[in-house]
Amino acid sequence: MSLRLVVLSFSLCLMSVAWAGPEHGGVSPGPLTALEKLQSAPALVAERNNTPAVHVALERWTTDEGLRVMWSRNTQLPLLDIRLVFDAGAAREGDFPGAAAAVSSLLNEGTRERTAQQVAEGFEQIGASFSAASYRDMALVSLRVMSDAERRNAAAALLSGVVSEPRFALDDWHRLQESMRLSLLRRLQSPAGRAGPTFYQSLYGNHPYSRTPGGDVDSIKRMIPADIAAFHQRYYTAKNGVLVLVGDITRADAEALAKQLSQALPAGEKAAALPAVKPLAKPERVHQVFPSEQVHIVLGEVGISRSDPDYFALMVGNELLGGSGFGTLLTRELREKRGLTYSVTSQFIPMRAAGPFQISFSTRHDQAAEALALTRQLLSDFVRQGPSEADVSAAKANLSQAFPRSVASNDQVASFLAMIGFYELPDSFIDDYIGQLAAVDLAQVRAAMSRHIHPERLLVVTVGRLDEKPATKAGAKNRWRLIK
Repeated sequence: MSLRLVVLSFSLCLMSVAWAGPEHGGVSPGPLTALEKLQSAPALVAERNNTPAVHVALERWTTDEGLRVMWSRNTQLPLLDIRLVFDAGAAREGDFPGAAAAVSSLLNEGTRERTAQQVAEGFEQIGASFSAASYRDMALVSLRVMSDAERRNAAAALLSGVVSEPRFALDDWHRLQESMRLSLLRRLQSPAGRAGPTFYQSLYGNHPYSRTPGGDVDSIKRMIPADIAAFHQRYYTAKNGVLVLVGDITRADAEALAKQLSQALPAGEKAAALPAVKPLAKPERVHQVFPSEQVHIVLGEVGISRSDPDYFALMVGNELLGGSGFGTLLTRELREKRGLTYSVTSQFIPMRAAGPFQISFSTRHDQAAEALALTRQLLSDFVRQGPSEADVSAAKANLSQAFPRSVASNDQVASFLAMIGFYELPDSFIDDYIGQLAAVDLAQVRAAMSRHIHPERLLVVTVGRLDEKPATKAGAKNRWRLIK
């Protein structure tokens, strides 16, 4: 999710302590469990289960130009973290895939008044750190600077110009154009690099989420600076953005900074709502031939939006299925017991519209059929039978104990607030997070997994050597697709 929402990745899996169990659905008797036999066990167990409360003071307002502002004061360090989030991700690119990535990459390549070198030197001289990135849902601009008036005002002036008046010069675009082209070609040199885009394209069809952040070679080749500038002018606007300010500044200081940045941006309009995502009506199997000993497998379906009420129940369920790496059901069965893969993960990726649920891993081509069949069976059993009460308790404890570390610094808080603002979540989201997890029970986890995962109609994408084309049943036309 440095700021990479990937928290961004806005995935349901936060960094967490690994949980392990010896069998499907069991909890292994690790050191803390064994210590329960000692007289001191109650105190140790209580300490283990004691999760500190998390509180982030937050105030919101909207500027006259329509920019939504979120401010949280933290006086522990003389720092200020700024996030500007725009509804300007790959889903908004229209006829020019790659435009979102082009804008975010060119922001610091000069403004109407400053060259790229002057921009870089300006940030360097005041000790400010600047970055920009784009994803499917959003574009993100980040700045960290000391919070004293002189440096923060200088940084805000530079940031205003960079975000509102990038020059998009032809020479700069030509350099970036070649870099983006080579990056796309490098991604195509591995099964994993091909499988992800193929999965999204197959799952989302004509929906904007089918677009790969970074575009495609043909679009990058035909795009010109005017196309990039038009995308920026439409989506980098006050009404289409959220400003986050976290650090050692007062409300008055925050209002002054927000006014400066807001007035620099065109007012514009908020981006239109994305279309609803259609779930899969039937299973589909897609294979892309690639000369590799490894086959990369991605299977899944349409998942949930970021506002789905089942978010926390699915987080707990996914933590047990494959969300936290070692110790999960998929890792135990595929890696530890059978050696079919080095790493396997499952995740929900909630976005503004329904993002995907997916399981992904690589395996040897001669083991691909076995690994895929086992994964399907494990998923089906997990959804049908559900985890145990002990499983759910362990997963909730791990997620709750990990959460305070994910909001331990200014920039982490800024990242969370950017997510809250962009997805229009409640102000109390961080404060309520651990309580929401604690409220999840076994029945909710089982019900949520059953509602959102349908093992009988998954999309399966494989990239690698094709040892054998699966047999299809009569009447199952278009369920198997081969890409060469």
